[in-house]
Amino acid sequence: MIALAAVRGRAASLAGTFAGLTLGVALIAMTLLVHVSAMPRTPQRLAAAPVLVHGPVAPDAAGVGSGVRPWAGPDAVALAQRLAGLPEVAAAVPDRSFYAQLVVDGAPVGDPADAAAGHGWSSAALGAYPLVGGVAPDADGEVAADAATGLAVGARTTLLTARGPAEVTVTGLVGGPGVYLSEDAAARLSPGVPVIGLLLRPGADPAAVAVAAREAAPGAVVATGEQRAALEPVQQAKTRWLGTQLLIAMASLAVFVTVFVVASTFALNVAQRRRELGLLRTVGATPRQIRRIVLGEALLVGAAGGIAGALLGTAAAGPAGRLLVRWGLADPGLEVRLQLLPVLAAVAVGVGVALVGAYAAGRRAAKVPPMAALRDAAVEARAMGPGRWLLGGGAFVLGGFLAARTATAAADERVNAALFAAMALTAAAALLAPVLLPPLVRLVSWPLRAARGAGPMLVRAESLTAARRTAATAAPVIATVGFAVLLSGMVSTMREAYPAGQAAKLAGITVAVPDRTPGLTDAALAAGGRAVLPSRVYAEGLSIAAFGTATGPVSVAAGVADALGVRIGDTVTVVFADGLTERLTIARVTPDGQVDDDLILPRDLVRRHDPSALAAAVVGVDAAALAGLPGVEVLDAKAYADRESGEDSRLLWLFATVLIALSVGYTGIAVVNTMAMSAEGRRPDLAVLRGAGTTPRQALRHAAAEVLLVVALGAGLGLAVTVLPLLGMAAGLEEEVGVPVALRLHWPVTAATVLATAVVAVVASLTVTRRAWRHQAR
Repeated sequence: MIALAAVRGRAASLAGTFAGLTLGVALIAMTLLVHVSAMPRTPQRLAAAPVLVHGPVAPDAAGVGSGVRPWAGPDAVALAQRLAGLPEVAAAVPDRSFYAQLVVDGAPVGDPADAAAGHGWSSAALGAYPLVGGVAPDADGEVAADAATGLAVGARTTLLTARGPAEVTVTGLVGGPGVYLSEDAAARLSPGVPVIGLLLRPGADPAAVAVAAREAAPGAVVATGEQRAALEPVQQAKTRWLGTQLLIAMASLAVFVTVFVVASTFALNVAQRRRELGLLRTVGATPRQIRRIVLGEALLVGAAGGIAGALLGTAAAGPAGRLLVRWGLADPGLEVRLQLLPVLAAVAVGVGVALVGAYAAGRRAAKVPPMAALRDAAVEARAMGPGRWLLGGGAFVLGGFLAARTATAAADERVNAALFAAMALTAAAALLAPVLLPPLVRLVSWPLRAARGAGPMLVRAESLTAARRTAATAAPVIATVGFAVLLSGMVSTMREAYPAGQAAKLAGITVAVPDRTPGLTDAALAAGGRAVLPSRVYAEGLSIAAFGTATGPVSVAAGVADALGVRIGDTVTVVFADGLTERLTIARVTPDGQVDDDLILPRDLVRRHDPSALAAAVVGVDAAALAGLPGVEVLDAKAYADRESGEDSRLLWLFATVLIALSVGYTGIAVVNTMAMSAEGRRPDLAVLRGAGTTPRQALRHAAAEVLLVVALGAGLGLAVTVLPLLGMAAGLEEEVGVPVALRLHWPVTAATVLATAVVAVVASLTVTRRAWRHQAR
């Protein structure tokens, strides 16, 4: 009851805490709903087959991603015939997928990221794509095209496959995406068959058919319903992974900064209520009861903010999903669905964050002595207790350790190490702010001692006397500026480091790259130069990325060698993309991280088993030899390096922009809340200034100067805590790319963040001061 009454009586001062919790829970609920709705889905082109029979799903050696081990062509045909003879099965269709892309008006059409857009004609039935014009392809040189391409039946055009360009005739138009060839042509381009789709008779039970199919195809995987999502395309899975990383970052930032807001709010709350808490102690309240009162207030505010945030997050999930699709971070078919469990989880997290943020304040409140009720001094009590010293020092040591580790971390761990280091150092700066800020205030305001007028000295004295209020205002500024400097600095440094390293390796060399296609064909490889053919093989239950080079003997990365249990001189049996097996003798084991290739094979061997493999680039080509070849662009070393890093840079800036915007929003809430809470305590100060003849303009100027000083000091600390992680990242990048890497700070982003924070803080301070001044005049 006391906690409820306290919340009612301090509703205005707790409004910022409520707003921060509402925003945090809204972000968590939104991200959880979008994430759950973006789970793997059955590929649309296979959705018309209620039962899919496919080879075993093998995880890759790194534990992320997977592949479906294919059957050899003759084995797949024999298996399809057995499955077609099952009761209630209308047809069993071996699905062959390979690279095929039509050229219209001199340019390739279709999704440049889809390397499996070609299929045999029978596969059109698996997606229920009807023939809307002409006839199905039945011979070499004939294709059925997507009606959306604008081609007409009988048109002559160019078809790009891994073999190169070839002239074909459009014999039919299909009401769905893809390019469809005759069965014989498809079998040559994709000898292996990873999946067989079963089309059922009307009224057939997919579950019963699945049971019969498992008996007819021992060792195969029979999938129905949502189980078919295991065949999701690799590109779609990658897109979902990228979107998930942004969602995780947003949710993590929401939790981290919300704890900041709640902790600083309740710390200031307790500091302002020392007399009230002392009165409670005087009438017999125990420390445990005082702690329960503070935590009870946090529970009530957390529950209210959690419910409001859940409603807001549910409403925002749909637009957020569409925004991710527009940014290229989610599958275009994403539909956000309302589900109760993610929403309840978000509310629970909000309540938990409120309790965690208020815990330290509750412990401090429990230590208020009864004699505090008799004190009239407005000077704050000791700002730092042993617990805060311990936590602040521990966070600083942890941040320093993580910053040093950033320099030696692996490439895929470096960003996370820098982020965690910055979080730890930011927490340390916020915890130690009551100790760090007074010396900084004295240092910055020292030249003002000789200034004329009492204004500068009042600003200095107020900041030093109200150390806890100053720290509570500076804490969110430290976090916001720190994140802005860190994220923008990381992106700026990486944007220069990776292209510079790549350009240095390829100095003076021309590179052929795909132009609106997923890769380069044999026609581009025939012009000379160095190229690698990527493929995938299967061994010992693992899916392994294989790369064919012109010369290389069989070599395997150390991690993959350990997973396979092989060493130099051992042999291993692998299944290739065409479903055939070969025994390979390991000639070399390369250290992990030295190359990106799990398994290196002779290029002729890869081409023999994977007729549709495409090269990502050809290095050292003659531009004249590739003139007029569709789907190919020739670049110099610098242009190639910039192109390779272009998409990564776009995504990194997208991530950074979203997170910085969230940080600034939280800062606004925290600063406004701090100003609102301090208004009551500053009324006696304003009364003294009013009695001394201070005008309203002077009072507002004094308030603005004080908050600007705090923002400047908070921004300085925020900048300082990011230097070590960024230096560690620069050192790690220099080791990785092999060229000197200088630390790059993005000053426009930093300046904009500091300016936005300062504007919010000044507006909040002026609004609160004006209201308090008018209250004094009544």
